[in-house]
Amino acid sequence: MSDIEEKENENLTLNVFMNSELVYNSQTTGGGVVTVSVDHINGSPDIQVNMVEVDNPPAAGETGPGLSRPNPSDNRKMAHTKTDWNQFKQDRRQLRLERKRRRGSYDICLKVKQMYEVLRCRNATHKHILVEKMYTILDIDDMILKMIVAHDSSRVVQCMLKYAAPDLREKISSKLIPKAAELCQSKYAHFCINRMLKYGSPSTKKSLVKALYGNVVRLCGHKIASKIMDYIYLNGNSKERRYLRQEFYGDLYKLAKDDKVKCLKDTFENSPNMKASIIGAVKANLEHIANKELLDNSLVHAVLLEYIQVTDEEKLEETVTPLAAYIPYMLSTKDGTEAAILCFYYSTSKTRRAVIKKIKEHLLKISMHEHGHTFLIALLNALDDTKAIKKSIFDPLYGDLKTLVSNNYGRRVVQWMVAPGDTSCFHPGFIETIELGLKFGKKDKATRRQEILDQVEAPISLAMAESPAFWLSNNHIGLVTANILKHLTGEHYEKAVTALAQVIADVNWRIAEVSDEGELMKKKPQDVETYISNTIEERKNKNKNKNKLKSAALALITSDEEADAEDKKKENVKDKENDKEEEGDEEEGTPAKKPKKAETLDADNETPDAVKETLTVEEETPAKEEEAVPSINGIEDAGMHHVIKKIIRSDLKRESTPFGNQLFNHLNTDVLKFWLGINRACFILVKLVENSPDLLNKCRILFKEENLSQIVEDAQSPGAKLLLEKLKE
Repeated sequence: MSDIEEKENENLTLNVFMNSELVYNSQTTGGGVVTVSVDHINGSPDIQVNMVEVDNPPAAGETGPGLSRPNPSDNRKMAHTKTDWNQFKQDRRQLRLERKRRRGSYDICLKVKQMYEVLRCRNATHKHILVEKMYTILDIDDMILKMIVAHDSSRVVQCMLKYAAPDLREKISSKLIPKAAELCQSKYAHFCINRMLKYGSPSTKKSLVKALYGNVVRLCGHKIASKIMDYIYLNGNSKERRYLRQEFYGDLYKLAKDDKVKCLKDTFENSPNMKASIIGAVKANLEHIANKELLDNSLVHAVLLEYIQVTDEEKLEETVTPLAAYIPYMLSTKDGTEAAILCFYYSTSKTRRAVIKKIKEHLLKISMHEHGHTFLIALLNALDDTKAIKKSIFDPLYGDLKTLVSNNYGRRVVQWMVAPGDTSCFHPGFIETIELGLKFGKKDKATRRQEILDQVEAPISLAMAESPAFWLSNNHIGLVTANILKHLTGEHYEKAVTALAQVIADVNWRIAEVSDEGELMKKKPQDVETYISNTIEERKNKNKNKNKLKSAALALITSDEEADAEDKKKENVKDKENDKEEEGDEEEGTPAKKPKKAETLDADNETPDAVKETLTVEEETPAKEEEAVPSINGIEDAGMHHVIKKIIRSDLKRESTPFGNQLFNHLNTDVLKFWLGINRACFILVKLVENSPDLLNKCRILFKEENLSQIVEDAQSPGAKLLLEKLKE
């Protein structure tokens, strides 16, 4: 090699070919020839340079001994040679496997994964024992920490945390808790943190939260860890919540917690000169999280509300303007909704229009949300531009009016549009809170509310007229209907009650039963694992019964076959000549024989009827449909009875009593006979006639024309007796 380096005038010409070991010569000087070999096998070049001594070196331009001048045609042939890509892929796969095996954890992970496949099966038994064996294998240094950062092995640790015994779960958790802050940000390891929060003991959860102190703001600004912090804050106790909020107040509280500081205001209560610096720190932390669009977090919402509440009123407009763009992310919690309402109150007119435009695409979800609907009601109560309310809020929601009225929170938005501040619909405390926003508007309260009602009553009455059965489909929707009718006026009221009276006077009118919690009485969904296990057991029992039926059927068929065989023997003895003729015919062209079992099942319909029916049912039974919602006749229901009485009570205050007149117009003989047999229906008739002489006269005429007086006298219910007294007055 040293001789080669000294020759500066040497000119090497290398010809390199893929997948080959070739040796070519170069121009030589002195007493030797330089040989260069290039190995390109497995994709890694290996160049070797050797000096071959020659006694009689070739002259310039001549080839040396044992060497030949490169032929250009050879290059073209090599270029057209096809590569075996299957072999190439196999070599690469083998290389990757060898690299994995060089790691010390490969064999351990492989063994644990095999055990995990057994552990994750639903039918596996003694899972806690299997987890102990897995932990024994993994209890080497920081092997568990290495496993949980990979997508496949992380599932193994998750399953171990789920099925481990409590003491073993504590051991596994103790290895993960010191690195909790880093694991929360890992793409796969954060699932193990979720398992610890779900299945861990109270002491484990407490230790986990303590391990996160000092990193709360950083974790809230991380896309993955933010969800974990939200869960911890929602499920933590009051002390843990205070400590988590304190980290947003500045670096002073990251490591040292203060039990006396319960909110942001307490931090500078005794030292007002610290207010500016603390609020500046909170603002910087919130801006950092807002820039990443991670404001949908209950912890951040709580800090944001405290921040707005302590900000000076002169600076509030400047403070809330940047936050207005994030209002849709703030409506998922109670604190966030309060903060969003304050942002809207202190915003300029331009910012308010931007907020309405921002929430327009999420209106239905916001209206039906537990906390979001409160923001929408506050907006309706504080916005002066009532035309914008109709155009930007009511019109987009009108197409989903039935969905809104069917929802516990959505119906409150509709009620506030028609009956704002009505104590029969809203709690006085809620009304008081909402009316705090009136000072941020310029219009008079009564004027604003009347303008909104004038714009929405026509479409709502039209909706009632188009589908009256829906507006009386259950008790809760019926109460909304009664409250809306109370505030409708003129032709809109008459249009609505005309359609509703026709439904009430229908003998076949039925409504869905509603539970005490306000939900339709449907079958409650089961836990997924319980449902699957029950389904498997039912299927096993079904297969067992099916096998028993088949065996019984085969036994019956076999006994019938034996009896047939004896009969055939007797027939064969008597009819030998006929059999010989048949055999002769078969020799010419023997037909294919049917299977004996099929022949027996089909011939003479010998299968017993009971077995036949059972087999048919097993094969043709359709899938079970969902159980129908229980229903009851509307006029018999106690809740709907209360609804109709409310409608009548408000109707009697009007001059012409449109609802009562329309109801009597639809009461024919069949309906009255049906109603007189129901106590509550009789009380409805009493309610109609007791305060209206016109309706009482109309009722008397109707009973005389239809000859129903005798039916009323024969009825024994209290309602019928009271009705008879009213008719005789």
